[in-house]
Amino acid sequence: MRIAMPSMPESLTYSIVAAIGITALVALVVAVAGPGDLVGALLVLAVAAAVYWLIGRNLATIVTAAEAAAMIAVLFALCALADLATGYPYQAVLFLLAAGALGFAFLLLQQGTVPVELRFGGVVAVAPANGLVHLRMLEALRDAGILSADEFAAKRLIVEP
Repeated sequence: MRIAMPSMPESLTYSIVAAIGITALVALVVAVAGPGDLVGALLVLAVAAAVYWLIGRNLATIVTAAEAAAMIAVLFALCALADLATGYPYQAVLFLLAAGALGFAFLLLQQGTVPVELRFGGVVAVAPANGLVHLRMLEALRDAGILSADEFAAKRLIVEP
């Protein structure tokens, strides 16, 4: 039996969904086990919603999805350290798992990988990129001096949303 490895777009999609799922699990653990902190659980759910919105649904936002993934991964790592310091190792492990999934998503986004669409019933968990993402990548290449103004103009016509 052959084992098929997921492609880079599929890996990116799975890592985003894993980060959202683990974050929702952390919120449940914070609300029920741990200190039973309902406000903390709501804050963690807000972070899960931010991962969903900034990375899963809208890859082209005010900040790029890669920057959002990196910032939230660092936030999760800090939460894990705080949980370790306060005596909640199981929550720390969950935060580290979510940080790892977002770190992997960050690496794939930095390489220009675009996720595939993933739906759970009628809910879109991860949306495919639109032309705005490609336009931002072209602008970054132009700003870095890799594309000339003429090359940028020609490529822009192809990817214009």
